[in-house]
Amino acid sequence: MTARAVLAAGEVSLSIWDTVNQAWSGFGDYFDADKFQITPQFEELTSESRARADYGQARASVIKPRPTEIAIDLSAGSVKALAMQFQGLVQTLTQASGSLAAQSVTLQGVGVWVSVGKRNLASSGFSLTNSAGSTTYVLGTHYEVNWQRGEIRPLAASGAPGGTDSVKVTGTYNAVDGSKILGGRVSQVRVQARFDGANMVDGSPIEVDVWEAVLSAGSGFDFLAAGFTPISLTGKLVKPANKTEAYEVRLPATTA
Repeated sequence: MTARAVLAAGEVSLSIWDTVNQAWSGFGDYFDADKFQITPQFEELTSESRARADYGQARASVIKPRPTEIAIDLSAGSVKALAMQFQGLVQTLTQASGSLAAQSVTLQGVGVWVSVGKRNLASSGFSLTNSAGSTTYVLGTHYEVNWQRGEIRPLAASGAPGGTDSVKVTGTYNAVDGSKILGGRVSQVRVQARFDGANMVDGSPIEVDVWEAVLSAGSGFDFLAAGFTPISLTGKLVKPANKTEAYEVRLPATTA
């Protein structure tokens, strides 16, 4: 039986081309996606008659196929998804926990942030002194700390360190285990894509396999958007040499 309409639900999975190892990463967990759109493209070529009897009528018309376009909107903010948005390489961001014992730091100006050399500073036991260690500055009055980035800055207050003074930092820092994306390092994203879904009208399955697609960011990523920010990827499908088509849509018949 043919459904009278289509309202699809499903999941998208991607196998991303690893530019370092020159291999497909393989299909893993599904991405939360809000769009998986395939748009066939064509160019219409028409030969128009110039004869008096049928001037302007088509003597021949040909629909010339063009590369098929694909658009994917990912809602999940995973590292892989964000790396595709920013066309970047993913590297690990790690730091073991430890301590700073009178670590010398040269300031770069009043109100200017400067790194102490470690991230994820602990507030407990943190102190800042002059280079001789004879004066202890007051947090919030003489200086501020960006604990996550591991930065300090002197304030314009009486008794605060000078803008270019050398100071000493004592405290501890916590371990960091994460990722960083080196943006703009990958000019194009090559993926193999799959859609596993169903028509909500009658429950019939829908499957799509894209053998290869070349994607780029379809729009900017607004970190301060008022609503949810999708990761929009657009591009064209590529037909591999061992295939006769660029993609395949399957509508398996279900049996009771």
